[in-house]
Amino acid sequence: MSKNNYTISESYTLPSKGLIYEKPIDPTFTVRSMTTAEEMKRLSPTETPYKVMSEIIEDCLTKKLEVPVYDLYLGDYQYLLFKLRTVTYGPQYKMAIQCPNCGEVTVSTVDLDGLSVTEYDESIHELKMVHLPQSDKKIELKLQTPRIVEEIATKTKELKKRLKDTTVDPTLIITLQSIIKTVDGQVLNPVALESFVRKLPMKDANLLLQISKKLNGKVGLDNEVVCKCGSCGYDVVTTFRYTSEFFGPTVDWRW
Repeated sequence: MSKNNYTISESYTLPSKGLIYEKPIDPTFTVRSMTTAEEMKRLSPTETPYKVMSEIIEDCLTKKLEVPVYDLYLGDYQYLLFKLRTVTYGPQYKMAIQCPNCGEVTVSTVDLDGLSVTEYDESIHELKMVHLPQSDKKIELKLQTPRIVEEIATKTKELKKRLKDTTVDPTLIITLQSIIKTVDGQVLNPVALESFVRKLPMKDANLLLQISKKLNGKVGLDNEVVCKCGSCGYDVVTTFRYTSEFFGPTVDWRW
């Protein structure tokens, strides 16, 4: 660290090892800590928070990845996000929990560097291919990206605005369209894909949604954390929750 450079940087490897993309990419990256300028950008009002956060991560990478951060698969994106946080603020993360043993709500500290990471294995490719039991169709699923997640939200909002007189929520249709890559080996145009999804038996649709969720969790950080109850010492297993502590941790200033 130079006299005029107060940022910290660390090097890591993406959990996918770069092997789940159309073409393999170099999975190694070095990320530096955020500055006030990047935090100002993060705090600015936006309808595309994933896009803004992806741009901030890009700015904090010392060398660009071969795939834009906005187009990384969610497991890799989340891993980058957590490493940006730990490099900037450290790995200690305070999270309020309610103990199932004594019922007390206490604040526990999670070690973000201690979260388990699921790395690439070849079984992820098998999970992409789904044979639907009712319609007898063979579907190839997409891994989700921040861009795709945000497109679902944007399209849903636009469709609700156009069809303001209807009470039907289009989220399910749009989500199903976004996770299907091919049907029986063919890439369908948007009109044909929407028609296919609308006629899909709900048993098949539910299967696609469940497998898609499992597929996106095959690589990346485990969202299940163990927190110790500050009252009785019981180990509480809970789901990781994002709060203002993630990018604005409280500190003990009495030093």
